[in-house]
Amino acid sequence: MAPFLFLCLTLQAALAFAAAPQITADAAIVVDRATGAVLYEKNADKREYPASMTKMMTCLLAIESGRMDSIVQVSPEAADVECTRMEPGDQVMMRDLTKQMMLISDNGAATAVGESLGQGDIDYFAERMNRRAQSLGMMSTHFVNANGMPDSDHYTTARDMSKLAVAAFENDAFRQIVGTKEANVYYVRPTGRVEHCVNTDELLWSYQGIVGGKTGWTSVARGCLTVAADRDGRELVAVVMHSDDDESRFTEAASLLDYGFSKEAVGSAAIPASSMTGAATE
Repeated sequence: MAPFLFLCLTLQAALAFAAAPQITADAAIVVDRATGAVLYEKNADKREYPASMTKMMTCLLAIESGRMDSIVQVSPEAADVECTRMEPGDQVMMRDLTKQMMLISDNGAATAVGESLGQGDIDYFAERMNRRAQSLGMMSTHFVNANGMPDSDHYTTARDMSKLAVAAFENDAFRQIVGTKEANVYYVRPTGRVEHCVNTDELLWSYQGIVGGKTGWTSVARGCLTVAADRDGRELVAVVMHSDDDESRFTEAASLLDYGFSKEAVGSAAIPASSMTGAATE
């Protein structure tokens, strides 16, 4: 091999290993969705609050229930949840309710979905969530509600969220919902009511190859985001948890995706977190 070509390839490989971004997120992971290879991780097994990323499980269970064409009536309890546009007695088709839940992260919509699928009992629905989590190998996860509102017994890890995302993004209906930039939600009752919903995932407008994802934010969870992106037929999933603020979760997820795609581009194998700048394991 010519010395110059060898030098170029060596520098290229070195840059691939040195390019891991510095992030404020307390925990993060990047996974190749097809192979499961971990391309980056930071505290990926540390217990964190998932905030509204919880709604990914709620949405997946709604799709898997086969009841997307059913009509859901909103209970007073669902309408009383913080951060919702729902009113007691509202009636919405399940498929439209999941759009409102995922696009604008409506907590009442998530509760209504959970109550509907849980035979009116949100605790029973949480049990279903936990059983599905176990089936996906999410061994460090426990859900107690459908929307991700703070609770000391409602937790997960970045690694577990990546497992949920890998499964969810295999579902075409899920991909369609989370990849929608904005949509009108038409209510069955009151007749004529329409809610215009704009997706809270800013990367849908700015990141090349973005497939979609789910945001999360509470004062204790801070900035959270799970997203998938596809470039040249390679799809990566990135999770950031407890990022500094609601904007850093987007810039940091984008940086992590860029890092993952750069590794794929030079044909690098996944490397352990201990060899990456800014990475750590607990």
